[in-house]
Amino acid sequence: MKDHREIPLTQGQVAIVDAADYEWLMQWKWQALWAKCTQSYYAARHTCIGGKDRHPRMHREILGLAFGEKRERDHINRNTLDNRRSNLRIATKAENIRNASKRRDNTSGLTGVRSSKTGRWEARIIFDKRYIHLGTFDTRDEAHAAYCSAATAHHGQFSKARNEWGEVQDETGNTPEQQGGTQ
Repeated sequence: MKDHREIPLTQGQVAIVDAADYEWLMQWKWQALWAKCTQSYYAARHTCIGGKDRHPRMHREILGLAFGEKRERDHINRNTLDNRRSNLRIATKAENIRNASKRRDNTSGLTGVRSSKTGRWEARIIFDKRYIHLGTFDTRDEAHAAYCSAATAHHGQFSKARNEWGEVQDETGNTPEQQGGTQ
């Protein structure tokens, strides 16, 4: 038997959930809601709370986070429709931001890397609401390696140390598959 199931949503989308949560979640009708801030869909249901229309998100229901509660959740693999418990964790706002996708105005294609006016590549990271300059490098890849090392050190499990294809990598630039593990 599969360890996960798919729940159909509106907009032609599906949510992935653990098989153990499937029956419980199917008591509600779920829809796909587009979130402009993340440029992705979330699974949500409609309800009325305090006389107002609300749309509790599926991932918050699974984690037991009450509607309006300030604690956040994080989709580890950044797929907002993958609501398996192994892909969800409770996070602070800062931790959640550390695992966000690269910004839309990113021109280097890599998180933490930008081109300098001299034609070289700068690496920097945000930690404790401050930018930390990591150095200037001859290549984009060298700058990204510096970012990945700093992200692993400063952000730990919420590190956004990923290559340009979105694969998680360690401070040496290797993905878990290259190390013989799984992602």
